[in-house]
Amino acid sequence: MDVSGAGDTVITVAALALAQGLPAPTIAQLANLAGGLVCEEVGVVPIDPERFRTECVRLNLPA
Repeated sequence: MDVSGAGDTVITVAALALAQGLPAPTIAQLANLAGGLVCEEVGVVPIDPERFRTECVRLNLPA
């Protein structure tokens, strides 16, 4: 597993969700999901927005 960039992704998604006024538990769920998705890729990669959206819908999180 290559986790390069996962922390940056978590912080970015958390900041965006906070700016949207989402509740803390939802912010944590979205940020952790995003970090987990980038950990599945090799190297430093941006999160795939469509995959993130699909996973949010599957997990009943705001997309």
